[in-house]
Parts: sequence; C-alpha cells; structure tokens
Amino acid sequence: MDEKDDWNEAENQFKRALELNPNEANVHIFYAHLLSNTGRHAEALAEIKRARELDPLFPFAGALEGQFLLHAGQTDEALDRLRKTFELAPDFWMPHLFAASVYTEKGMFEEAVAEARKARELSPAQTISVAYESYALAKLGRNDEVRILLNELLKLSGTRFVPPNHLAMIYNGLGETDKSLEWLEKAFEQRDPKMVFLKVEPKWNNLRNEPRFIELMRRMNF
Repeated sequence: MDEKDDWNEAENQFKRALELNPNEANVHIFYAHLLSNTGRHAEALAEIKRARELDPLFPFAGALEGQFLLHAGQTDEALDRLRKTFELAPDFWMPHLFAASVYTEKGMFEEAVAEARKARELSPAQTISVAYESYALAKLGRNDEVRILLNELLKLSGTRFVPPNHLAMIYNGLGETDKSLEWLEKAFEQRDPKMVFLKVEPKWNNLRNEPRFIELMRRMNF
C-alpha cells in the first residue's frame, strides 16, 4: 500500500465512523485534519465547524480551526477564532502556537515571537513552539538568538526525540536551504508526523521549486 492508498483508506474509515455516529465531534475533528492536510480546505473548514458546534466548550476544536483557516489562507479569520479560543481556555497552549504561525504569515514577527513563547511557557515539553519562535526571530534578523535555540534543540535531540521537521523549519528560517532539506528528508525517513503538513504549511513555500522538496512531496503522495 502506498501513501496515497493510506490517505484514501483513512478517509474511508472516517466516513464509515461518521455513518455510525454522525455526532461524534472527535471524528469530525480528525477527518477535518486529513482534509486540511491534503488541501481540501472548504471541506475541512465545514468539518471542523461541525465539530465545534457539537462540542462548543472543547478548545482543541477551536485551536485546530484556527490552524485550518491559516492553511486555507484566511489569516484574519484564523486569528479571530484563536482569540476566541484564548478566552475559552486561557491556559491551553495550542491556540497560542497557531497564533504565532498566523502572525508570522501576517509579517507581525514580534507578535509571533510573543505567542510562541506563551505556548512554550504553558507547555514546556513540546518543541514546535521553539521552531516557530526561531523562525520568527530569523525573520527579524535576530540570528544569534536563533542559534541559541537551535543548539538547545540539537542538544535535546541527543536525549529524546525532537521532530526533525522542527529543526528543518529553523534552518529554513535562517535561509540554510540544504540543511533544511536534509532535515526534512530525515523527517520523512523517521516518519515524523509533522510531515503531513508539508503540502499546506506556508513556511515551506520558498522550497516548493526545489527538486528535493518536490521529491518529498511525491513520496508523501501530495
């Protein structure tokens, strides 16, 4: 079974689950995730909206809706949904993470750094916020700070799993294309779950004409 068969089989399983229980919010959430990651944005947004309507107090749905709106190119709508999720769950780290990504896309890098740091403060164990913070700092030209964070993650990767995708993102922010592609290739080899965002994550847009990136997209069957 190749990756495309996997995408199709996953979608079939989600559809079957929704036939069995159309009011299960989690199934709508994860089906929306698949639709968003494969670039079917309108369908993804309809599914995540349905999930939020079924469970309006579940902040995970609001956070992911913000991410899916970002990946659909709707940055203002994304920020609005994420701010509402802040109010719903002030101590939940994920909407702050996605807000950092939205602010980066809007060119508001100082705000992006602040939101990434807030996500890290609320959830110190995860490392994606370090990647987002580093990427925004690089766009501000604060490369010395980026190198400190990069070295922290490289050191940490010697004692626990750090998704290679996160290191690739930092190198991409620094403009080190070969290093970034090298770490993305490691991410593919290690089955890093973050590779499912390869098609829709705007931080990779500068790499989309690179032959090695095109090959990764082919291997992921995007």
